[in-house]
Amino acid sequence: MNTFKLKIVAVDKVFFDGDCAKLIVNAPDGDLELMANHEAAVLAVIPGLARFSEDGDNWREVVTGSGFVTVSNNEATMLVDSAERPEDIDAVRAREAKERAEEKLRQEQSIREYRHSQASLARAMARLKATSKYKR
Repeated sequence: MNTFKLKIVAVDKVFFDGDCAKLIVNAPDGDLELMANHEAAVLAVIPGLARFSEDGDNWREVVTGSGFVTVSNNEATMLVDSAERPEDIDAVRAREAKERAEEKLRQEQSIREYRHSQASLARAMARLKATSKYKR
């Protein structure tokens, strides 16, 4: 199977750097799948569960924050504010973060603070959704 070079970079670490057969990311208008020899593109990524396969059959999952993916010359680089394995997420902390974000959204705040609260809520919801598969 044809592969391409994939690098997933978060603010604090390089999550993955290697060959990949398929990558599925959460975009504002739905999930997008990238494969080898994809045309050059820059794609927005929203918080959620991304999946990638090194061999086309076995999938690995990563909970990502906001960011973007650049594709060029059979290489893709995903730059996101956070990247973590679903099984590493603490569901209790994610639930508390969701509740804090919902409470902040109910309060009067500036547009900038409101957008920040929306992003926090989206990230917490993505983390909680991912943890439902990996109950401890």
